[in-house]
Amino acid sequence: MMDWNARFGDDPFIAELAENLHVHGYKAFYGEHYSEHDMERYRKQLFPIFQNVMWVEVDSSKKYLIVDYRGRNTVIKLINGMLNTRRTLKANQAMSGINKPETQQEITQLMRLVHLLQFATFRT
Repeated sequence: MMDWNARFGDDPFIAELAENLHVHGYKAFYGEHYSEHDMERYRKQLFPIFQNVMWVEVDSSKKYLIVDYRGRNTVIKLINGMLNTRRTLKANQAMSGINKPETQQEITQLMRLVHLLQFATFRT
């Protein structure tokens, strides 16, 4: 296994992030405290190790860094799980006579994101 601390100096967070990306192909960030600026900084620091670093924001509280096809496929599965939850919610709302356009908008946005990820390519 690589010594990530030696490659990233005294930043243990980046070293741990690189190790997680190497093992799993992606890393999930939950919470609104991770900003676009943070994600871009992480991405730039990881470029020397990974040829591809993709940042995906599902919503304000769910963000992913993806570095390979394994990670991309896992994130697609996670988003499909979110889609199933939203579809169930929409069906339950319809049975209750409630029509919330926000639910359909969330479904549409998640479907577009899955479509974009399916066509993302990674150099190997």
